[in-house]
Amino acid sequence: MAAEPRVTKIEVIEFEFTIKDWQQVEKIPILSYAPGSTHQSRAMGLRVETDQGVTGEYIGGNAVEYAAMPIVAECVLGESALAREDIYNRNKLALRQHARLGMGVIDIALWDLAGKYYNAPVYELLGGQRKKLSCYVSTALGDDHPDGLSSPEAYADFAEACLDMGYKAFKIHGWVDAPIEKHVALIHAVGKRVGGKMDLMLDPFCAIQTFGDALKLGWACDEYNFFWWEDPYNDGGVSAFAHKNCASS
Repeated sequence: MAAEPRVTKIEVIEFEFTIKDWQQVEKIPILSYAPGSTHQSRAMGLRVETDQGVTGEYIGGNAVEYAAMPIVAECVLGESALAREDIYNRNKLALRQHARLGMGVIDIALWDLAGKYYNAPVYELLGGQRKKLSCYVSTALGDDHPDGLSSPEAYADFAEACLDMGYKAFKIHGWVDAPIEKHVALIHAVGKRVGGKMDLMLDPFCAIQTFGDALKLGWACDEYNFFWWEDPYNDGGVSAFAHKNCASS
């Protein structure tokens, strides 16, 4: 039996690129629509090399995660690139006091490597048999531009246009600082226009400030049988103490 490929090198790659008509939201590392603007964006990547020439690669994550690569390297260099479970558990122990950052980055790269080594897509290695996956439209954040997603009606118009194009599901990202009344109006506008015709989803990206407002938004979603409601509340979407801060804004 041929020897398993062993990790010889871990390379972190950083690159920049320009995005047109987008800008960063003030004080928050999230982009929003801004016609005429340009944003210089930065991305990170990882390449894992082996003594057999097969490599694993991943593009994504951020500098905070990649800062853990020196610790990750101690758990990976010289090891079999196919021993993902063992490497995962070693990293979990080594990074226990570092928020376990970087674990996902190296794990994905090793899965990519395994797919190349076995000449098979990763979904097959994971046991998957589905050949097709349903897709949905995911909006940008709400904005204040007349030709953007500046109102509940603008979202509803866009949802209807997507329905006409053949999409069967629609996911909403609302505004960063809008009052809860505008968020609720958004749910009603889209629900009335395409509810029952598309699967509807909501992701307030943890921007809702109080538990009471989160409840109001959830009740609005229930009226139109939203398929899911993602990251509904600040503090990472959930809080053990949310019930103590239930006053509506």
